[in-house]
Amino acid sequence: MFLLSCTVSSTNAETRLIWDLDWEGINVKIYAPHQAYPNDKMAIRIIVEAREDLQDVIVRFEIYGSRSEGYILWFRPLDALENIDLSSGAVEDQYFNVSIPDDVDPGLIHGHIYCSWKVWRDSSWQEQSVNFFDAHRVTYLRNKPYEDLQVAYTQLLANYSQLLKDYGYLQTIYGDLQTNHSTLLTEHYELLANYTNLETNYGSLNSTYYSLLSDYSSLQASFNELESKYEFGGEIANTLNLMYVFIETTVIFIATTIYFARMRINSALRKPKQQT
Repeated sequence: MFLLSCTVSSTNAETRLIWDLDWEGINVKIYAPHQAYPNDKMAIRIIVEAREDLQDVIVRFEIYGSRSEGYILWFRPLDALENIDLSSGAVEDQYFNVSIPDDVDPGLIHGHIYCSWKVWRDSSWQEQSVNFFDAHRVTYLRNKPYEDLQVAYTQLLANYSQLLKDYGYLQTIYGDLQTNHSTLLTEHYELLANYTNLETNYGSLNSTYYSLLSDYSSLQASFNELESKYEFGGEIANTLNLMYVFIETTVIFIATTIYFARMRINSALRKPKQQT
């Protein structure tokens, strides 16, 4: 776009010599730009130099092209000099800013040159003329919409290349994410299956727990009842045990007393017999 703007800004500055006539005392030079655009101004320079005294000088430059895709002729005459007398050495330098309509077709713009003058020859003013019927290339009319489309296409192509690069990068990331998603999905289903098994086991254990809790409550109640009975029965048992111990002790004491008493009697009976 920078190069394009430079080209547009220098259209009128970059001119070239498109026609040079040096004949019978007159020199005509015509300059035109290398290129221009529709709806632009084209600078045309026409320099007429008299090498001798001249009379009735006419210099006309006609520019033409096509309009509306070749259906209409675009024509623009430029009269640099019209029946002007010039003395030897005189120079006429004319500038024309030619407005180019916006519907002129892109391509070459041509020109037609006509010159006539009188020069002193053989003691009389003799008329000279130059009429070039062949078309001369004037300038090249560029296609601004097409160039804008080219610039837009180049920009779009650059954007497309960048988007394609970004798409490839994102596609790689998408592939990685898809792989991770598949892995996570597999792990999810495995965890879901484990969760279902654990939930089933939990339900079974919970039922067992409540059943055991019921049994425990029943056993606890029985234990409490037995414990209360045991505490009451324990006091009676202790009293009976003491009575049994007292009776047994008394019996043992009586038996011992009787035993030792018999032993003394036996001893007393044995002693007199020995003395006799």
